[in-house]
Amino acid sequence: MSTLSDAVKGIKQLLLLQEQVRQLEKVGEKQSDALGRLTGDVLALDKRVIRIETMIEMTQRAATSPRIVG
Repeated sequence: MSTLSDAVKGIKQLLLLQEQVRQLEKVGEKQSDALGRLTGDVLALDKRVIRIETMIEMTQRAATSPRIVG
């Protein structure tokens, strides 16, 4: 009976491990989705920063360039 009891315990442990793996997979999928959204947000922010930098550079160039007075 000890062998049968050990086999049942082993099967129970296996089923518990499978459930834990499923839960970890769900967590991994959620994190992957969140990372995808974060990547999109970072790219959008990068584009905005580039536009701001360009405006600053244009303003600096306009301030330092000689003006032609007619």
